Amino acid sequence: MVTMTRSTALRIAAVLSVLVALIGIGLFDLPNLVLGARDSAAPFALVLGSFTSDVVALVAAYGAWRSQKWGVVLLIVVNAFWIVQAIASLLFDSTLTEVTFAAVMLVHHIVVISLCLWRERVVSAA
Repeated sequence: MVTMTRSTALRIAAVLSVLVALIGIGLFDLPNLVLGARDSAAPFALVLGSFTSDVVALVAAYGAWRSQKWGVVLLIVVNAFWIVQAIASLLFDSTLTEVTFAAVMLVHHIVVISLCLWRERVVSAA
């Protein structure tokens, strides 16, 4: 039986969060930041908030990769925030693509938080 260590779980959580953050920065944040507040496809406050949460996720992933408590806690907080965003998208978005993406992201964020809370099983000698 193969068991996953806490360190491995944290590294997987970090990698998953980095992937989502980089995709968000590349596909949403930077294109809208370049357009500026007047020409942005989304409300600019949302663009700034998204960029900020993505950068915080990158910092948190670094800490989680190194098994630092602050990084794990910050990664949980960022993914909890992203869960709220995913639920809002599920409730208020209209296209099938947006709803599907939100559902996939919701599962992703729950998996990342679960990995951050991972504990190794201790077998007692009793």
